[in-house]
Amino acid sequence: MPSTASSPRRRPRQERSQFTVDAIFQAVAQIVAGHGEHGLTTNRIAEVAGVSVGSLYQYFPSKDAILQAMLDQHCERVMLELDALLAQACAQDWPPEEQVRRYVRHYLASFGAGPENERALARLSWQLDYRASMLVAVRGASERLALHLQRLAPAQGQPPPTPAQLFVLTRAFMGTVRAASLERSPLLDSPELEEALVQLCQAVLNNPRVTPEGDTAI
Repeated sequence: MPSTASSPRRRPRQERSQFTVDAIFQAVAQIVAGHGEHGLTTNRIAEVAGVSVGSLYQYFPSKDAILQAMLDQHCERVMLELDALLAQACAQDWPPEEQVRRYVRHYLASFGAGPENERALARLSWQLDYRASMLVAVRGASERLALHLQRLAPAQGQPPPTPAQLFVLTRAFMGTVRAASLERSPLLDSPELEEALVQLCQAVLNNPRVTPEGDTAI
């Protein structure tokens, strides 16, 4: 049990550390909004955040590390929001298609659409997602997405998708949003893209499962 004398001294340091990290994240967003993706350097981030470059490197070894941390934080927040959305769907007994549609809409808004500065940050994040340092985060996000889709399956009156189906669906789902973001596609704001992703999810969730022997699973 820590002493009452030591506890207050640790807390301010933790609060200052979080304040510095938040300032760095806000600086990244501000620079991208004002100067675009190419204006992002560690020197400029430190200047806008009001910290020395040396202090910045105490928290993050590189610009990519900052973006990875921001992406991790954003992904965790969005996944918690999607958890809450599915809980609300269950509590309020939303129709199956509405559950899928609202899920797709929230995912699209969180990882591709929105104001231009948010889209620019999304593009930077998607550019990093297949580097070695990001594969664990991508797999983690895919697994959370798969769990959500498994939870949607009973609402469709179907058993959960197989691991192979979930792998294909999550990568197709994320890959579509990634491509639309990186290509700056006008489809990001369109009902057509939302509808296509809803149909993709519905097709897998409503598809009869097939056993290795070729028999349809009931």
